[in-house]
Amino acid sequence: MSLRVGTLLAAPVTAFLLALCVAPLLILFAYSFFRVDFVAISYDPSFANYAKIAGSATYRGLILKAFGSGALVVAITAVIGYPVAWFLAKRAGAMKSALLTLLLVPLYSGDLVRVFAWRVLLGAEGVINRSLIWAGVTDAPIQGLLFSPLATHIALTYNYLPFMVIGLWLAFESLDDAWLEAAADLGARSPSRFARVTLPLTFPGLVAGGLMVFVMVVGDYLTPQLLGGASGITVISAINDLFGTAFDWPLGSAIAWTMLAILMAFFAMGAMLIRRSSLVGGS
Repeated sequence: MSLRVGTLLAAPVTAFLLALCVAPLLILFAYSFFRVDFVAISYDPSFANYAKIAGSATYRGLILKAFGSGALVVAITAVIGYPVAWFLAKRAGAMKSALLTLLLVPLYSGDLVRVFAWRVLLGAEGVINRSLIWAGVTDAPIQGLLFSPLATHIALTYNYLPFMVIGLWLAFESLDDAWLEAAADLGARSPSRFARVTLPLTFPGLVAGGLMVFVMVVGDYLTPQLLGGASGITVISAINDLFGTAFDWPLGSAIAWTMLAILMAFFAMGAMLIRRSSLVGGS
């Protein structure tokens, strides 16, 4: 009886997910095998779009650029996130809830608001340049702060740092301090304790947070467009153009599915690493 009730309750959610999540992806997958003949879509299936992606230095470069940005932001957020997550889990005490709320406050505003806030900060007449001129560090505004890869990656790091911190914080919450105390009693210094005890035991949280940050950076459209200037051309903007002005839905679908397949492979590897780390930690 309980199984039947559970099935009935899950049926609407399952139908919703199938209709609004799975079905559009399957339609994209089908379109990726078609081609555009002048201004009409030809429904003769082939692998021509995937061959075009593999043979195009432009598309390969944009895909590698997206994954490179994702890896860079993951590395930066991990370096910042580890001490923040450790403090929240082990030292914040009664202030933990308030600090976690403050950490998530930027996510309460929209992406557009955060992007334009960074434009105000990094612009030629922005807060940072005016402060540097006032302090005598420079005589003229630093033009390279805005509309550059630097501005893009600063904003991406700011936007997605909370996701890395949350993943690491959860890992630190389950970390028994007795392991670190035992390592200290055996004469291990702080770098050695981190490398041989803290890092392996918090590795699942690092992988989980890293995957969340990586996927969102790779799929970010707005931030590179508004802060990157000439460097703001990404594989996501290329897909947008193919579905828009270029009217090449099949090629856009093929690029989207190529990205999705690579991301699914990363998720599979991440799951394997988490499982392996959990088995090692459990033993």
